[in-house]
Amino acid sequence: MNKIDKKGYLRQAVHAICWSGVSALSLTALSVPSFAADATATSSDELGEIVVTGLRASLQKSLDIKKNSDGIVDAISAEDIGKFPDANLATAMERIPGVTVSRQSVSLTGTGGTSSAGGSQQITVRGFGPQFNETLFDGREVPTAIGNSNRGFDFGSVGSDFVGQVDVMKTPDASLSSGAIGATVNIKYPKPLDHPGMQLAGSVSGNENTGEDKIKPNVGLLFSDTFADDRFGILVDGASADSIVRGSHVNVQGWEGGNPATGSGLATCQLPGAPPCAYAPAATPPTGVPASAAATPSIKDWFIQDYGIYQEHTEDKRVGGRLVLQAKPVDGLELTLDDNYSKETLVQDQFGFSAWFNGNGIMDVTQAPDGTVTNFTQPGTPTDFQAQINQSVITTNTVGLNVKWKASEHSDYMFDAYQGVAKLNPGGQTSLDADVGYGNGPNGTSLGIVVPGGNNLPYPTGYGPGGVAANFINPSYIGSHVLVESYNQNTDTIDQFKLEGVWHDENLKFKYGVQFTHDDEALRAFTDLPYTWQMYAGYGPSPVGSGGVAPIPANLISNSFGTGSNFIHGWGNGGLLPPAIIAANGYAILNYLQGLNGAGMNGATDTKTCSNLSGPTFCTGKYIMYQNLGGSQDITENTVSPYFSMSTTAKIEDMPLRINVGARLEDTHVTSAGVSSLPTGQLTILATDHTAYSFTPTAPIPISTKSDYRYLLPNIDLSLGVTDALKLRLDASRTLTRAPLNDLTPDLNVPSGQRVGALNATGGNPTLLPYLSDNLDFGAEWYYAQNSYVSADAFVKEVSNFVVGGTVSQQINGVTLPGGSPAIFSVTSQVNGPSAEVRGIELAWQYSIGDTGFGFQSNATFVSTNKPYDPSNLTVSNFAVPGLANSYNFIPFYDKYGIQVRVAINHQNEHLQNYGQTQNNSQFGIEPTFVNATTYVDFSTSYDFNKHFSVYFEGLNLTDQAYSTHGRFKEQILDVVDTGRLFTLGVRAKL
Repeated sequence: MNKIDKKGYLRQAVHAICWSGVSALSLTALSVPSFAADATATSSDELGEIVVTGLRASLQKSLDIKKNSDGIVDAISAEDIGKFPDANLATAMERIPGVTVSRQSVSLTGTGGTSSAGGSQQITVRGFGPQFNETLFDGREVPTAIGNSNRGFDFGSVGSDFVGQVDVMKTPDASLSSGAIGATVNIKYPKPLDHPGMQLAGSVSGNENTGEDKIKPNVGLLFSDTFADDRFGILVDGASADSIVRGSHVNVQGWEGGNPATGSGLATCQLPGAPPCAYAPAATPPTGVPASAAATPSIKDWFIQDYGIYQEHTEDKRVGGRLVLQAKPVDGLELTLDDNYSKETLVQDQFGFSAWFNGNGIMDVTQAPDGTVTNFTQPGTPTDFQAQINQSVITTNTVGLNVKWKASEHSDYMFDAYQGVAKLNPGGQTSLDADVGYGNGPNGTSLGIVVPGGNNLPYPTGYGPGGVAANFINPSYIGSHVLVESYNQNTDTIDQFKLEGVWHDENLKFKYGVQFTHDDEALRAFTDLPYTWQMYAGYGPSPVGSGGVAPIPANLISNSFGTGSNFIHGWGNGGLLPPAIIAANGYAILNYLQGLNGAGMNGATDTKTCSNLSGPTFCTGKYIMYQNLGGSQDITENTVSPYFSMSTTAKIEDMPLRINVGARLEDTHVTSAGVSSLPTGQLTILATDHTAYSFTPTAPIPISTKSDYRYLLPNIDLSLGVTDALKLRLDASRTLTRAPLNDLTPDLNVPSGQRVGALNATGGNPTLLPYLSDNLDFGAEWYYAQNSYVSADAFVKEVSNFVVGGTVSQQINGVTLPGGSPAIFSVTSQVNGPSAEVRGIELAWQYSIGDTGFGFQSNATFVSTNKPYDPSNLTVSNFAVPGLANSYNFIPFYDKYGIQVRVAINHQNEHLQNYGQTQNNSQFGIEPTFVNATTYVDFSTSYDFNKHFSVYFEGLNLTDQAYSTHGRFKEQILDVVDTGRLFTLGVRAKL
């Protein structure tokens, strides 16, 4: 059991406020005046009667929820069943104070990564990113099967056609969940008895991305009806959505830091005008070679490990359905059975060019004052062209039974049983990277990269075989290199049971209960057998190529895509990129190489290699996958959560005071199991790829670790009605966010395919504790007119148990390099580390201008911390709070005479997204990834012909804002992606 940490003034204040609320209950009780939730209600006699419909009806419902909530809750509500005001949940939440939405486009991989295809994907609340926010469906936890899960939720995967309401709770409800450091998002779906009578609603639309010029369909249909005097009801809905987006992408997979103190970094012989290096720069010269000061690393640097230019075509297909059966067989008893199913299929065709660089191989190096390498060349650099097909299929099915019983005038009971199952790649959907190219011998080029800084793309120089740019994509120079297949097959199962009772009268409501949650996640990783991916490795056909390379028929690599000066909107130097890059079909290359039946492959005459790799099967040239034990694990979390909450009212000088006090105990037991397999002996440089090592692994050893933790999470919410229109709030609470599942693995994972100069491994930590936050909020809300309000909320969060990654350089299992010197791996592991304080203020103003139909929503969030990122801190333990960024949203609208028009302007400042880069072997610890500032402009409009039929149009990212990231310093560009604009035209109908 972990004792609650009471250090720090904020923790003491939170506890004092939480528990002092009990004494406040002795104040004279008086009910707070009710606030109508009917969108057609009037605000007061003085304001006059204003009937609101359409968009304003939705906004009024949301405003009433915010006004009447015990804690700080913002909501988006449907005007009617089947009429949610936004086509995407994440886009809808951009209108909420303190919420910003990421629109990153991430390449899919066999490890189960997802892609937003340029659309809204995940949310950040009050500066806390996706992993700090909890998402529920009707109050139930949502399973996720994403292999690299940080427990964040992809809102882009949820269609909004039939969502009834989305609550964003910034203060916890002890009866609902343990809360989250950012917010708890509760997505509520309609039920038949909530809408008596027959309901039929549907929509049909088509969407088009400016880069694809293909119209993709979307359809949805909902039917609901009640029978037998509204004692029985059924609701059925189904939806299908399809979109395809083209991304233009310049990518740097890692800025590797060289530190002379660890024997890495630049040597003076690598600088412009210096005499040639006596040997490849190294702390220790080769055996028998005299030491040279000019070749000894003495200058810190950050250089590009892997550079690429890509075009990505991502298609996202979603289908889903929902069945709800409800019954009220006798008065006071309500039974609800629901089944929800969804399937999302993401397929990405990725074409590109890439080049790999080593710190001791780059020459003519120019650096920025901060040490970033901004210009260099590398003699003999090979050239790679990727033909990737990345797939990800996720199915989710949830079944729940809810029973509500009104036992008496003052007592109610509820029982809820639920199971949710999510699966990743249940059919073994495989991702493929078919890599071809040239480079060894006379085809090697003195390739270089120039990093100009500012909003300018890094670009290559000296490209083309032998430096001849005209032959850059000439098929006669291109042969096979490597081919990698991989996939993850994961299952996440959540079983949840909840028993709750409520006692209430006019002035007091006491809720108590217990919840049991069993979360079982099984992660499995599969990839090619060791070295089968190298069967035809080499560069370029003979006589100028090398290794067991197979010439690639020209018809398989004849397609290409262009770059041009406007390759990525808003970024310069597009005209300095290679004008055309190969766009090949990876499956065609796979089938061609396997069709050779092993003829001419590497190791075909090597009996030892053949016998080690499944014998004759391998020697026939077939690509075979196996389970990557280091990437497989089983994690089980069992949590028992008793809770209570108590709400009452009182008076302070005739001002109504609403009081809510609650507490929840989270008692969690974790079991993490995996399989350990480490390298042994001596690493060997592959003859066909001098950038890669091979090694022999140990026999697999199963390992398992158990841990547990227990936390008490109190909360108190005070709401004072100074006037009918002015409300003051004070909220104090403790919340937690559990550590990412993929950090809980118990074993050390050394991936196969280790790279020269970039040995790496990852270590899990199954005993990680959750992030813990003590929170204090103070706010004021002024509801000065119908559908209008102004609010300000200041908050402080003192967060402890931050999970931080540390990187150490160490030898593993006595493994040595060729020649016998120790092989030093960069090992990254996670630990609970420091605490940090986050503080901020949210400002919001919503104004509906009388009966004109015009109005606007605007909000801004300003956040800061006592632990900002310091790029000059070169210690491996450098720590900062990720995700924090100032943001603002401005949404003017018009809603009258059946016409609805809305423009949304959303801005987020630059912020630290996370620690880590795709290639992460820096000698200065885990390098950061920052997201550059973005401003998105969206537009939507609709016209209601009558109460049954409407047409709508939506345009996302009208300004063609590119998504971009950088490393430790601004010039260290990581990703720049342009996914263009997305337009949707559709019709809605309702009977």
